[in-house]
Amino acid sequence: MNTAYFYLTDEGGKLAHKLAAAHPGDIYNKENFKENLRAGFGKYDSLVCIMATGIVVRILAPLIVHKTSDPAVVVLDQKGKHAISLLSGHLGGANDLAREMAAISGGESVITTATDVAGELSFDTFAKKYDMAIENIEQLKHISGALLAGKKVNVFTNKNAKELYPELAEEQKRGMIDIFSLSDFFKIYKIRNKNNTKTEDLNTNLRSKNIITSHIETYNIAVTDDKNVKTTPIISPSTNIDNIESDIPIVVIDEGFSLNECSTIPSSAPILYLRPRTICAGIGCKRNMEQKPIEEALLQTLKEEGLHPLSLKCIATIPLKSDEPGIIGTAANLNVPLKIIPTEKIEKLDISQLGIATSEFVASQTGVLSVSTACSYLASGKGEILRDKAKYKGITIALSKEKS
Repeated sequence: MNTAYFYLTDEGGKLAHKLAAAHPGDIYNKENFKENLRAGFGKYDSLVCIMATGIVVRILAPLIVHKTSDPAVVVLDQKGKHAISLLSGHLGGANDLAREMAAISGGESVITTATDVAGELSFDTFAKKYDMAIENIEQLKHISGALLAGKKVNVFTNKNAKELYPELAEEQKRGMIDIFSLSDFFKIYKIRNKNNTKTEDLNTNLRSKNIITSHIETYNIAVTDDKNVKTTPIISPSTNIDNIESDIPIVVIDEGFSLNECSTIPSSAPILYLRPRTICAGIGCKRNMEQKPIEEALLQTLKEEGLHPLSLKCIATIPLKSDEPGIIGTAANLNVPLKIIPTEKIEKLDISQLGIATSEFVASQTGVLSVSTACSYLASGKGEILRDKAKYKGITIALSKEKS
């Protein structure tokens, strides 16, 4: 996170340098102050302003766009008695920054976001902490509103939530949320097709109606009307699914699972989708391929695997392709970093043991037997290969998932 400090008085300058010594950042004085502060709004991840709050509000107000993109803004008085989280408290990190600044200055942080004040879980802060993208942030207010009103929220995920997300386990103990596997989603909300009772038939039917898009084969869904069949939530085994109210707000934590349209989900049940950024895409291409076909190939491969584009963590390729405008542009447009995987790391892989498809032609052109799959695999920290070399005209795409 790159930070900038702005001050107007000599005493404020001393505080700015004290803060910057502990939390490094660029420091600006009163010279060209307004212009620098406005420019800093689009340049830095966080702004720390040592001055009156009103000054900051008047200057930055015309620049504010949305909490998903605005930088964190924290305001301190020149003595450092109060550090006010002014803008982008959760997603931008201003709340945590205010607490840090107060700890350095010896003052107090001023936090006004409702969930923090009430001591409730904030799912936008949660998403930021665990590197998750929020797909439909407009639903966040309904989830937060329910928790603030003392109502329960259902969380669906196939991850080991108890181990990965201690906050969720704690909230479950408090009785504020229940955590279930995604296969339980279908049982709770009674998504059935009377003519297709088998799991595989139901999955096909749901896909054909565009109701569900997910890497569904990993869910081991068993949908049945048999009252003797029991389901086991991830953390709350004592919960009786048949007694769960269907209008409870929902949070889904998954790389691809989504319900686009389903009449069995009541309109009063908002669904917030959190997409863990765990998918690493490897890309190989012919020289001077345009961005559009590369991006379309990547999006198509993600779709076929039931993965949301927001679950992308990075795009990876070899040094020989590091200057390809199409690959660079795709990474920039999808807002993910481009990783360059050294060829010597690929050469050390046991390609045959991994079962990766190879090409002698590719080897003659690049010096390695695999580009896209090897790059995605190594970029994921040698995680799970989800898709080995999907071929398009002049382009190859591979997908791997980081280990949990």
